[in-house]
Amino acid sequence: MELKHRDGLARICKFRGVETPNLMPVVNPNKIVISPRDMYERFGVNALITNSYIIWKTPRLRERALKEGLHNMLDFPGLIMTDSGTFQQHVYGDVEVTNKQIVEFQRDIGSDIGTMLDVFTEPHYTEEEVKNAIDETARRGKEAKKYKGNMLLAGPIQGSIYPKLRAYASKLMNRIDFDYYPIGGVVPLMEEYRYAEVVEAIIMAKKYLDPSKPVHLFGAGHPMFFPLAALLGVDFFDSAAYIKYARDNRLLFPQGTMYLKEIKYFPYYSPALENYTPEDLRAMPEEKRTKILAEHNLYMSMEEINRIKEAIIEERIWEYAEIRARQHPQLLRAYRKILKHRRFLEKFEPKSRKNAFFYTGEESMQRPFVLGIKRRLRQFDRHVILELPRPWSANLETIPKDAAVNTPFGLVPLELEDSYPFAQSEFPWEERKIVPEFKEIMSAKEFDIAKIKSIADYQFAKGAGDALFEGEIKIIKSKNTGKIRNVVVDGEHIASLRAEDGLFTLKLAGAKRLHRAFAFHKFRVIVNEDSAQFNRQGKNVFSKFVMGCDDSIRPGDEVLVVDREDNLVAIGKAIMNCWEMKKFSKGMCVKVREGVEHEKSRLVKK
Repeated sequence: MELKHRDGLARICKFRGVETPNLMPVVNPNKIVISPRDMYERFGVNALITNSYIIWKTPRLRERALKEGLHNMLDFPGLIMTDSGTFQQHVYGDVEVTNKQIVEFQRDIGSDIGTMLDVFTEPHYTEEEVKNAIDETARRGKEAKKYKGNMLLAGPIQGSIYPKLRAYASKLMNRIDFDYYPIGGVVPLMEEYRYAEVVEAIIMAKKYLDPSKPVHLFGAGHPMFFPLAALLGVDFFDSAAYIKYARDNRLLFPQGTMYLKEIKYFPYYSPALENYTPEDLRAMPEEKRTKILAEHNLYMSMEEINRIKEAIIEERIWEYAEIRARQHPQLLRAYRKILKHRRFLEKFEPKSRKNAFFYTGEESMQRPFVLGIKRRLRQFDRHVILELPRPWSANLETIPKDAAVNTPFGLVPLELEDSYPFAQSEFPWEERKIVPEFKEIMSAKEFDIAKIKSIADYQFAKGAGDALFEGEIKIIKSKNTGKIRNVVVDGEHIASLRAEDGLFTLKLAGAKRLHRAFAFHKFRVIVNEDSAQFNRQGKNVFSKFVMGCDDSIRPGDEVLVVDREDNLVAIGKAIMNCWEMKKFSKGMCVKVREGVEHEKSRLVKK
């Protein structure tokens, strides 16, 4: 996996030539309604999943697959994953193939991602039954790795409805080190709208699986669940709902499923339906109608994936997921379950985003991002409490010392008035102007100095303001807005204050001050010497060269790049958190802005 864009745990990655999040439509080679070639050319499908057991047990398909290869047989140039027959074995109990045989067969027909024959678990199973199934799956997984050849091998994560067993399975399968991790056993839960238990299964997997490996949600089904799953970092979905629902005369829409017999007007545009009315479809022969409905359902599913990707790029996936969760009461219940894990999810949250913080309901204030804000605000001890409309200081005749403004995020130092998200947020209520009497006041110059120090403490850590801005301070402001833009101390450019989020971009002199003031590993990303020599020249840091890092690093943070001896090599912006940096073997993890040449200790601008 190579990380390209992210918003918290949600991510867009490159994997084997396809982009995630990605939907793999299920293709039954015995009952093809929309051809794989049509899926590829007309619907933008570049990955699909088919059942290797069905091919194996059907003589004509088996012979063709072995002779022509799976891609030629299906006439599909994209990524093909094959399932193993686990579900058929579970439901019908007549699967004659062994784990070794089915893995070898998938390898021989040219599957890109093959699946071992795991043991399916139902929601009604006891904990002991589920534990035994997990252990047997792990045993088979070790066996399957011996026969996979160059094929990528998927190791499904079972665990039924037991979070502790989901965690156990994730740790166990992670140690075996598969190439790809599907989360299994969720179809019965999805069919019963038990979405809260599905998100619990996803979170347990994400907590303990290697973050550089793809995570797949088996049988994801309805597109209305995709946003919640993508929010939690699911990379691949598969679904047969597009054809299953079509055969039942049901249409998929973003807000739910509708029966054709109940529709008077189509509530969403679909190219598959543009030439028809509901009455036209009801009057059609069954075979033709099924194909049109299947095309519509596939289109709706693919469009939802595109909407999710755009939300990730715009860094508004939490807002989008909150809005979509209100399409069904059980989705909202599942979203609230996600928020109970906000301490884990906060490790992936940046300090600012491209867009303003939008309040969509009471759940907005429980986002992991807000948890991080409140943690950083705890370091400030303020005595004067104000309630002010924005901009805060502009509504004051004199500036009080040690003042905080009462906000939905809590008590916020007056000096953070321009910093994200306090100046970049929208709430559906009026701001009041209540200014109590206060004793101590500050001059404009004192306020500016207090502002830059408070922002540094909030952004980096307590004490960062004193470390960065000790000496003769010169503050440079924008001629147009009057806002602080650059800070020079003792003649050195220490930092620039970004207009878009009111946080600092470090300059080399500032990085050196933080480096001296805070002990190893604070703010650091440690690289090996092979990387250091290029990072000194302003080249980006790639994850495979990272030797260690500060556990508190979040995506988007300003970081110090150092070598093993803690020599400052470069400064830049983290793309990943520390855990991801240490696990990914491909892709950039720090976007370097300035490097320090080892010999001359001079700035190299990229």
